[in-house]
Amino acid sequence: MARESVLIVGSGAGGSVAAWALARAGHPVLVLEKGRNLFPGLGTDAGAQTLLWGDEVAHERFFAYQDPLLEPRTFRTRGEARDQLAHSFVGSVNNLPSTVGGGTVHWDAKTPRMWTQDFHGHSLHGPIDGANLADWPLGYDDLAPFYDEVEELLGVQGDISRVPAATLAQAPRSHDYTLPPNPPMLASTLLAQGAAQRGFTAYPFPMAIDPRICNSCGFCTGFGCAIGARGGAITFLHEAIRAGAELRTRCFVDRVECSDDGRRAVGVSYLEADGTRRREGADVVVLAASAVETARLLLLSEIGNSSGQVGRNLMFHYLLSVAALFEAPVHPWRGPTMTHVIDDLIGPVPGAQAGAPDLPYVKGGVVEVGGGLRLLEEAKAYARAGLKGKALKDALRDVALREHVSVLTMIGEDLPQADNRVDLDPAMRDFLGVSVPRISYSPHRFEQAAAAHFNERLKEIVEATDGAWPASPPSAGEPRPDAASEGQGPFATAHILGTARMGDDPRSSVTDAFGRLHDVPNVIVADGSVFATSGGANPTLTIMALALRAARSLST
Repeated sequence: MARESVLIVGSGAGGSVAAWALARAGHPVLVLEKGRNLFPGLGTDAGAQTLLWGDEVAHERFFAYQDPLLEPRTFRTRGEARDQLAHSFVGSVNNLPSTVGGGTVHWDAKTPRMWTQDFHGHSLHGPIDGANLADWPLGYDDLAPFYDEVEELLGVQGDISRVPAATLAQAPRSHDYTLPPNPPMLASTLLAQGAAQRGFTAYPFPMAIDPRICNSCGFCTGFGCAIGARGGAITFLHEAIRAGAELRTRCFVDRVECSDDGRRAVGVSYLEADGTRRREGADVVVLAASAVETARLLLLSEIGNSSGQVGRNLMFHYLLSVAALFEAPVHPWRGPTMTHVIDDLIGPVPGAQAGAPDLPYVKGGVVEVGGGLRLLEEAKAYARAGLKGKALKDALRDVALREHVSVLTMIGEDLPQADNRVDLDPAMRDFLGVSVPRISYSPHRFEQAAAAHFNERLKEIVEATDGAWPASPPSAGEPRPDAASEGQGPFATAHILGTARMGDDPRSSVTDAFGRLHDVPNVIVADGSVFATSGGANPTLTIMALALRAARSLST
């Protein structure tokens, strides 16, 4: 019996996992990717290499990203939206790599699982005024076998014997990690000791990095892995192509085409880089272009939005960082960004205890322990302070701040709000003449109160660390995606979630528990768009597990 043909939009975490599962199940699979292929040998016996290196200058040129002049996004706060301002910023707004492999060409490969409580937050902890909280239509147990399978294929390292019992109670595991941990970084180890002094447990961070290959060069976040130690979307896409999937690059899909009654997708329409219009038919369409771009495509296609929820409930994780300034050099770049994680601050914490009596509770997230400045980042910091010429060179040589600064970073939970959203900018178009996505976003009081509370806990860890003291307060005010607030809050993260949330009720959600559009069931969303809540952990492993579960539903 012939299998249904599947067309997948996007080759990142979700799209590549779906392509792998469906091609291996015998489906004809075509993957359309807007960006270039920077992996020579992908899908061949020679194996995928990479043109993305640990080059700080090349990194600053956004080699793998969309050009914010040719393909801008626009931004406004929710207050500006209420005042009917079209936008207040044009440029890069949480852009992900626009290339084969998507966001995993630059990720640091951290793979925590979401917790049991994350899937049932509304039922367990109750509502919060101003937030659009909802339970997921599935639970941890539904996703656990897919977590297991994705981890096995990625090659995730860790040590179950060092994972706290409270973590295993929320995210049970049937077996140990595939690989042992990397050698611990000095900066992470020292901060872990400070955490222990405060009663917290820092343990080896699960990550898709092979310690047998990794040389701890420090160029993970934002860079390619030149020696192939890091897993990601390419791990799955390479095998998908070998199993028969076809990959086409420089293909920008701007419309899902449907039958006359609008109830079934029949294919897509796309533009090549020179503007040539093409069409491709398919029995099933999988959307995996990221939470911003998938929402944009659904809105351009005018499908899936009978609930009015497409583009709404946009979430980023709120990154809260406290720097530790060490008296002695700690070489914080020597390692895979960071080697330890703390789960003790995920919460929930009663609002009164957190100094926020107007809230029933606040939540934090996992704390990444370690990481620091690289040479070019340090040089830019000195230049912003007014140093130049000989003074700048002297500071880089004699001060060498990069040797002494490491960071604790919390990936804080961001609540879904109906008016935090992606829609189509009415006036701005990209170089192909297509309406660009507009992001309207402001934080909830929940994130602001959580940041203030957990900032103090992170400072306490640094203060308890021998030879270190805290060096940076949290950013104040409403964050914006411009040069003045570069790296602040949600605009420091590439975690983009929630614009096509899953749920059982078609009146309040966009997809079902398998990512199928309620309105057009042969369109499946397989990226971070389907998250009902953000949780407080790196989302890529969960995106991959959800995509695998969705793909398997087509083949059973």
